[in-house]
Amino acid sequence: MDGTDGTGSGAGPARGREATRERILASARELFTEEGYGAVSSRKIAAHAGVNVALINRYFGAKRGLLTEILREDGVFPGLIEGDRDTLTRRLAEHVVSRLHGESSALQRALDHSAGDPDLQAVYQGRITSALIDPLEAYLGGGTGARANASLVTALMLGITRVRLVEGATALRAQAREDLTRRVEALLDLCLEDFAGE
Repeated sequence: MDGTDGTGSGAGPARGREATRERILASARELFTEEGYGAVSSRKIAAHAGVNVALINRYFGAKRGLLTEILREDGVFPGLIEGDRDTLTRRLAEHVVSRLHGESSALQRALDHSAGDPDLQAVYQGRITSALIDPLEAYLGGGTGARANASLVTALMLGITRVRLVEGATALRAQAREDLTRRVEALLDLCLEDFAGE
């Protein structure tokens, strides 16, 4: 053993640590996808990665830290905010409708099935702020009302996708996709109206 990360790797300390960290992340991503977040323990992830369970705590703090890092890397809202301001609500609406139709990564679908887990909820709360509300506020210019606009947009998006998780959103999914996208886009446009004059 090289004594740096407990893996027995012959690589230098930094490379060995990074390789171990990546193995742990890959194992967690695979197990969370296959079995769901709640069904996977830190011990199971460590065994799958071929490392001591203490390394999960060393690199990530706990299983919850692993999930936070995976979501940070994979992105729950990849590329939605960047781009032309005139097409922002269209991009957001298309994302919402695609999620309504269950189009997401295998990991995201597995995490949806574990939505009641308190750790998962805490990670999502932080992720929603850091990956959607904060960047959207900055994208909107950060002026008066930008935070309220970003929060309202986020609430609408999450509310629509939550309906799918709670009751299946059968009636919404039965609508013509383009019509539904246009209606969601119109709602999002309303969410971005200026609060300043009110």
